[in-house]
Amino acid sequence: MKPDRIPSASNRTAVVLLAGLLLAAGRPAAGEFTLHFGGATITVEPTSKKLAKALAQQVGGVQKRFDENRRALHTVRDTGGEPVYPVQEVAGLIARTGEDLDQAIEQVGEPGLAGLRAWSAEELRRIQDELAAPSGQTASSLLGVFSPRAVGVVASLGGLPLPGPASVSAAASQQETITAERSNRLLDQVGEVVSRIFFLAERNDLEVKLWVGSTPAPQATFRFWSQGKVKGSTPTPTIIRTNGKRDHVLRGLYSYQAAWTIVDSYWPAAGKRGAVTELVEYPNPADDPANRSERLDLVNGSSFFCCRFKEQYCQHVANEKECHP
Repeated sequence: MKPDRIPSASNRTAVVLLAGLLLAAGRPAAGEFTLHFGGATITVEPTSKKLAKALAQQVGGVQKRFDENRRALHTVRDTGGEPVYPVQEVAGLIARTGEDLDQAIEQVGEPGLAGLRAWSAEELRRIQDELAAPSGQTASSLLGVFSPRAVGVVASLGGLPLPGPASVSAAASQQETITAERSNRLLDQVGEVVSRIFFLAERNDLEVKLWVGSTPAPQATFRFWSQGKVKGSTPTPTIIRTNGKRDHVLRGLYSYQAAWTIVDSYWPAAGKRGAVTELVEYPNPADDPANRSERLDLVNGSSFFCCRFKEQYCQHVANEKECHP
């Protein structure tokens, strides 16, 4: 390299400062770009791409450990000679994988991923409930407490060690077992939860453009926040005025409240004069079991959401056209 091609310290500093200014201004959101200045070159990646790389690395480790632990499960035989597993062993694997996944997402260090932690916790809770259902026990009593809370799932499961081969046969005669077929079905679902997050991270697909509409009229206020939040804290909601959209919303599971202010002349059923505010929210209020609102799932659900105030529910729709009176 010729001497005049060697970037000076001042040139390198200028490039770094310029890159920092562009990052602060949101320039990388459009994609990766390269700066050339006085012989110095620097490539700047979008923040979302860095986040995706970090998450893919963490969740890839979870995926590997889950596969290894699944292969380590010990098969026993029931009285008919069919392969079965002790329920507690399967439960332990599900619980530890959930804890491992939650910690992996947390270690990325992005608070906005709380919604993704909430989503994974809810999916695994559903699988645990299905595992516990035959005996009539709740998932928490069978599995040592694994439920969404404190920004997703707090690692409160404790140790549920896989039993060694010497203890499995003896334990099988004293505890409930699960058929290999049913165990494989449930563990496949656990694997799909981990794989889904890894798939999105590996392809830098952690953000969506969320569109929210309302009927019979627009101009409703839609507030949403991560369903997983620290106990005792007040989350700061993101607000969309319908029919409107918000870019760069991180995927995850969200709670929400939709509010539409109307007057009794437009909605006689309101039963009072003056302005009346109609509310639709999720999770559904305990005193309103008829509320049919869907959860706001930005992992598997569409990025179009519609609140129907006359019917008192909100739901995912395929596109904007499906949200009409």
